[in-house]
Amino acid sequence: MRKFLLLFALCAPIAVLLGGCSGTNSSQNGGGGAQSGSVFVVGEDAPLPSVVSFNITLKSITLNNSSTTVQVLSQPTTVDFGKLMGLRSLLAFNAVPPGTYTSATFTLASPVISYLNTSTNPPSLTTLNGTLTSSTVTVAFPSGNPMVVSNNQLAGLHMDFDLHQSLATDNSGNITGTVTPVIDITAVSASDKLGKITEFVGSVLSLNTSANSFSVQGPYGFQRTIDVTNQTQYNGTFSLASISVNAIVALEGILQADGSILASSVEVITSNQAFISGRVLAVSPGPVVTMFVGEELPDLSPSIPVDSVYTVDLSGLSSNDYEICFFENLFTQGLFDRSSLVQGQRILVGGTYQSGAFTPAMVSLRLQGLWGSLVQGSVAIANPPNQGSFQLDNDFMSYLVGGPFTVRTFNGTDFLNLNGLSQLANAGSTHVVAVGLVFNNGQNLPVADVGVVAVRP
Repeated sequence: MRKFLLLFALCAPIAVLLGGCSGTNSSQNGGGGAQSGSVFVVGEDAPLPSVVSFNITLKSITLNNSSTTVQVLSQPTTVDFGKLMGLRSLLAFNAVPPGTYTSATFTLASPVISYLNTSTNPPSLTTLNGTLTSSTVTVAFPSGNPMVVSNNQLAGLHMDFDLHQSLATDNSGNITGTVTPVIDITAVSASDKLGKITEFVGSVLSLNTSANSFSVQGPYGFQRTIDVTNQTQYNGTFSLASISVNAIVALEGILQADGSILASSVEVITSNQAFISGRVLAVSPGPVVTMFVGEELPDLSPSIPVDSVYTVDLSGLSSNDYEICFFENLFTQGLFDRSSLVQGQRILVGGTYQSGAFTPAMVSLRLQGLWGSLVQGSVAIANPPNQGSFQLDNDFMSYLVGGPFTVRTFNGTDFLNLNGLSQLANAGSTHVVAVGLVFNNGQNLPVADVGVVAVRP
């Protein structure tokens, strides 16, 4: 059984980072010229508990001031914000002129909502085409904190696409399909936690060990150069020299001014060019797992289309084929192996795909976002200031456990917009977003160990 140190990233819905650059690497740069900036987009959302996929096309993102409007996206990009719950993935990189920008405009299209129907066993998937009440949303930056893009320096835009407030429900709590985009924005710097990439998955195109780098075909159709140092951590016994071309890797890191990514962690998922990833809906003896597939490489359609429910037989794997993703700060003593699979987990299964058949070779437990209503009186502090627990009413997780869902915190847990567990205990009726890992509590019920907690409207 493999056990790794864990990095719990800051819960930060979509972030667009912009920076002035000199066009030092034209293959990475979205635009040129000494007076232009570079743009990268990373994404996440504040979810509804039962929503497993929310695809929407970002047709454009512009930055505005009193005299000009500049485009951030070079082409329309379809993003699944459901997949990015609690995570940030690189979505785009482009050129922007230096300047001070006071607002951002988002043009949206084609929302598609997939959510779990918990009245069936196992839960089934319902998909519906959404209807936008407005396809264009303009949001002002907070007073006194505009977006400032300087030449040769990175600046950033943090965009919070709040699905909880954006997706309409009827009097019975059913999703209607009406989407009224609710977006908040904040200017951030490239060194902020909100600007860091916490999940980037792609296939290796080439390696340059003498330059301590490799190139990856990432999501959304673009390629990135990945730089590593002697501080970069790898899973298992892997190193830069042992990564093979065509291997599928996941990484965390910071985007650099030329568009390359400086990786803090690299996880080799598989050398066999295939993976599926999503939430566990049911576990049967074997183990045999029924899961919602929200992400895959390569395109495994028609056998396993994205946004579908798929059953995979993991009985041929040993405990050594199970691991926990990313590993910088130890917030949990939780272990993960074949006996630890449980409904509600987000997992990634790597393997081979030949003649329409997917054969698993490894399983990785992934970070995920959790959203719910705080159960008043449930906050317990075991070891001050912040080691303890609280409970959430969360549609899907509460359905699985038959009541409130337990979330465990640690003294290293990062509390946003509140002063730890003690203030959370006095927060009253509120919504909470947490980011962490879901484990089996020993009774085949899910429990979460989290590194980030934030109060939501």
